[in-house]
Amino acid sequence: IVYSGVKLPIRVPMTVYPEEISDFSLIQLLTTFSGALSATTGSKAMQPHPHLESSGQYTHSIILLMNGLLTQKRIIFLGHGKPAGEVANYVLAAVALGSGGGGVLRGFANRAFPYTNLTNLDTLLSFPGYIAGVTNPAFEEHPEWWDILCNINTGKIIVSPLLAMPPGTANANTRSQTDSLRRSLDSVTLSRNRSFSSRDGKPDKWNNLDSEFIQDLMLAIERHYGEVAIRAKVENYVRRFMSLVPIYEHERNGVTRLGDPAHMAAADSRGVDGYCISPGDKESRDREISFYQTRIEGFIGTQAYHYAVADYESMQASCFIRGIDIAHMVYCLRNSTNLDVNEVEAIYKRLDEQVVTDEQVTELLASLPQSQGGLQPLAYGFYHPSPAIRMYTVRLFEKIERNQAGTRYVRSTNFFHQCAFSNLRHAFSV
Repeated sequence: IVYSGVKLPIRVPMTVYPEEISDFSLIQLLTTFSGALSATTGSKAMQPHPHLESSGQYTHSIILLMNGLLTQKRIIFLGHGKPAGEVANYVLAAVALGSGGGGVLRGFANRAFPYTNLTNLDTLLSFPGYIAGVTNPAFEEHPEWWDILCNINTGKIIVSPLLAMPPGTANANTRSQTDSLRRSLDSVTLSRNRSFSSRDGKPDKWNNLDSEFIQDLMLAIERHYGEVAIRAKVENYVRRFMSLVPIYEHERNGVTRLGDPAHMAAADSRGVDGYCISPGDKESRDREISFYQTRIEGFIGTQAYHYAVADYESMQASCFIRGIDIAHMVYCLRNSTNLDVNEVEAIYKRLDEQVVTDEQVTELLASLPQSQGGLQPLAYGFYHPSPAIRMYTVRLFEKIERNQAGTRYVRSTNFFHQCAFSNLRHAFSV
């Protein structure tokens, strides 16, 4: 636009997630607080907070911040001498970090104060789990006002010594919790020393879930990935965490408000419709749930949790694809390497049966964002040795191609996928 003879560039995003506010840099937040380990004001012998310090005193600062956001702790970003706009950028980026890039959870924006000061202290303290930006160093001297303080100037994250422990923590010295903490500490040691398992020469995957996530983010930033790619990684991380919450609830209480009980039961079988890392891989799923147990317990009951329940109920009432978990099937095709032929064929067959109408195709595409490869997971079926799987893949792509948005998805696939689709469609039509 032209204002007073000066041309001012205006950027209008075509799509935004519900929790995205204005323009912000998630990369700036990650690089600022990725250098130093988190700290607790007070004695070093203080017991680690189970909701926050999931790996004890070696918990990475970004993971500690993520834990604080998901468990609804009071968080302050302090930038002494910094412009208010710069401090506000960190608050908005933190909202995106906790909500999964703005597209998985909601309720964080309602508690965000991009910039505030002492005159608004009473209002600030009346909000549970607020996320605020300040420039006055007086906030650092009053740990009773916050649970986590992120010092922008130093890049350090501090946990308040006055933060209360969850009920029952003091007497919870069970063997399982001790083993969990030991595994967490060992995972950080393995990650920091870049050591590997002597059994197969590979990193210990299950003991480095958070470490792998941080390393993946930092490596992507070093390789100059864009903001969209970084947000997509955060979205995948939070979405994966949310897929574990209903499993934990169902296994602990027998019920859950975030999932279908029928899918929960299918998770223990070798079916392809239920919630699990891969069909029948219950041991891997249980290890991952055990790793995130304290975070899940802290998340249940928060405002974001109640919003997630409401969103799930609304989605179930309005969804067009019923009886199968589309997100789980896409996850299996994208990440699982231990699927046998029958399981892969069952996935493609179920997708072919359930995805028929234009609305159902659109719902399927929602689980295949372009930032994560688009139709790539489905396109693998073109090259499978099984003729049935190749046929189901062609039929599925033909339905997608007839959809207005799906046409662009098909055109955006690489040249080899398009050639395979064209050749197989001609072969099956003969």
